[in-house]
Amino acid sequence: MSAGRLRFVAVRLLQAVPVLAALLLVVVLLQHLMPGDPARLLAGPRASAEQVARVRHDLGLDQPVLTQFWTYAVNVASGELGRSSRTGTPIAELLRERGGVTAWLLTGGLLVSVLLAAPAALLMALRPRSRAARACARSLTVVLNCPPFWIGLMLASVLALRTGWLPVGGFGEDPGEGARSMVLPSLTVGLAAMPLLARSGAESLRQVLAADHVTTARSLGLSGWALVRRHLLRNALPPAVTLLAVQAAALLFGAVVVEQTFGLPGLGAEMVGAASQRDFPVVQALTLVFGTAIIVINLLADLTVALLDPRTTWR
Repeated sequence: MSAGRLRFVAVRLLQAVPVLAALLLVVVLLQHLMPGDPARLLAGPRASAEQVARVRHDLGLDQPVLTQFWTYAVNVASGELGRSSRTGTPIAELLRERGGVTAWLLTGGLLVSVLLAAPAALLMALRPRSRAARACARSLTVVLNCPPFWIGLMLASVLALRTGWLPVGGFGEDPGEGARSMVLPSLTVGLAAMPLLARSGAESLRQVLAADHVTTARSLGLSGWALVRRHLLRNALPPAVTLLAVQAAALLFGAVVVEQTFGLPGLGAEMVGAASQRDFPVVQALTLVFGTAIIVINLLADLTVALLDPRTTWR
């Protein structure tokens, strides 16, 4: 890697530091913004005022906000995320147990989205007046207006209940059953993200097709896959990658709905349970995990766009 690219990557990483610091501050303030007193909930409804004060002191809630921020940041840096106030289970263990399910769901959903959106975008851009392109555009409009939970229920009804090919919900014990369990949720997530990605890709391809260098290449006889590979993809991919990162961030929170729909033991379902039972340490930790994932996704998208965009100077 050249010195210019290393400097570019270093600058982008440094720019993420204050964003992470702001996220940590929001996570610390979250326990003050959520309804209910964490100390009272942990101490129990029959605890005396002295017992509640002792719990509040043990949690550090009687310290200034900046002190709480620094303590929490040091704990996070050392890998200590605390324990669930409901079960006493270390939160790091919860992340190990449930994080894989959410990661597989997002990976499968984004893969489905890209595999469906790419041919749709090429069809609508290269054959915009064909019947297939018009039918594809109408189908995208229908899917775009369907809520994810409804898509999941329809897929479960058609592909699971009527055929018995796939499980309706839950997560299998062995890898094979686990993979089968992720098919319907991944299709649900992928279909929810696909319409915007396909439309954005088609629009980017149309703009590239109208560019002078593509017109020149076509006049010289270049067509088909060679034209797409050499001149269209690299110039049309940066906007699609940016939108894909935005979709991935949205799907991270949309996974809460999908996991609830299919009964998956992921981080989204854990977030819902923790919030409903005022499990503040778990809510804090999962908010930090989701926020950090969004920052990382956007950072990777930024670097990928810079690599794909031929106009990048790497200064």
